[in-house]
Amino acid sequence: MNAIKIIGAVLCVLMVALTVWLVRNIYIIPAIKNTVFFETSASIEQLFLNDATQDEKPTIRVVYFWQNHCPCDQLTKPHFLLMMDQYPQAMQQVDFYMASVDDETLSHDLQGINVLSDQHMNVIKEDIKATPAVGIWNEYGDLVYFGPHSLGYICNNDTSFIKKVLDALLNQQLVSASRILGDGCFCEV
Repeated sequence: MNAIKIIGAVLCVLMVALTVWLVRNIYIIPAIKNTVFFETSASIEQLFLNDATQDEKPTIRVVYFWQNHCPCDQLTKPHFLLMMDQYPQAMQQVDFYMASVDDETLSHDLQGINVLSDQHMNVIKEDIKATPAVGIWNEYGDLVYFGPHSLGYICNNDTSFIKKVLDALLNQQLVSASRILGDGCFCEV
């Protein structure tokens, strides 16, 4: 009887190990790139120029480019949501948007967040090469940042590019970083 329990336990452990190996090698590893060069195009740079000239109040725009099935996006999503929570007093000056580049609807935990309009998305969709990515436009509609959320695989306030750029813009400092080499977890679009 004990031999059957031991064999059953060994089979359970082997099945779990096989499942982990399959998920890792079929789903996660093929999707991940370690280094991505984030380079902008004229369409990305000018995305909000017309909007900025028509705005009643100056608005900084932060757009999180996202793919639902990218494991890397799942790692950065909590940081983006944290950024939204950390800037409630600046919400009069900062608009946050989600932009799904894989034409999927946003997951339920992202519902209620501004979504980049189809009109805007159609202009730039072909120019987004990897996710997770973030674009930040200043109150004049100029692109000031386009690249990864942070430096490396860990995304927090210490490594966050978003926080540094937003803090600088809110303090009326000039920012320009639209060609970035990202090193971390990325999925090709």
